[in-house]
Amino acid sequence: MRFVVLHHTGWPGHADHYDLLLQRAAGRGDDDRVLTAFGSLANEFPWELCLLRRRADHAKAYLTFEGPVSGGRGRVQRVDEGECTATAPPAPDMAEVNVQLSGLKLNGLFRLRHVGEGVYSFERTAVQRR
Repeated sequence: MRFVVLHHTGWPGHADHYDLLLQRAAGRGDDDRVLTAFGSLANEFPWELCLLRRRADHAKAYLTFEGPVSGGRGRVQRVDEGECTATAPPAPDMAEVNVQLSGLKLNGLFRLRHVGEGVYSFERTAVQRR
């Protein structure tokens, strides 16, 4: 599976932020919503420890998309991407997600832990050796 981090800017009424999209299934086509999405609460990247808000699942097309987002929702630019492997099955309620990310900036073992009201703590738990 894959992951991508998009810098989302210029969306009227919304602060610029970063979106972490984790692929959870292969999907049949680009429109399949197979990307679990989290948005940063601050306009800072890369992350070692930060808070992310759970967002609506995104279409597979966002793994490779850059440019203007439909409906006048600003634009996105890829700032990191790579392989994503779950290191343990996610809890049924998504209370905790553990993944290995192999990107240029996010590289290592990471944990997303639900801390309440759709907000997750995102932290590196170990650095991956190359």
